[in-house]
Amino acid sequence: MDEDDHTISNGNEEEFEGKRKRKPPKKAAKLQKFTEVETEEIKTYFSEYLKSGICPQKQQVEDAKQKSCEKNGQIWKRSNDKIIKKISAMNHKKK
Repeated sequence: MDEDDHTISNGNEEEFEGKRKRKPPKKAAKLQKFTEVETEEIKTYFSEYLKSGICPQKQQVEDAKQKSCEKNGQIWKRSNDKIIKKISAMNHKKK
């Protein structure tokens, strides 16, 4: 009995002749904490949302980012979902 006799062959040996290519590992996203300046800016622009305990919608965040850009602020550099997430976390900390 040869060594090759115990393997099952279905004619698709050509597919597996070379090595399989591995996908490169994905790079982890760097977490960037909100600075004190950004946190204070969020408190000023979103004070009514922090008092009521609700999160702003995308349009309200866009408006606040526009004001921040005009006044040389910092939060206009952040994405909308990160700002909303920060406000939600600040609301949860109050409870």
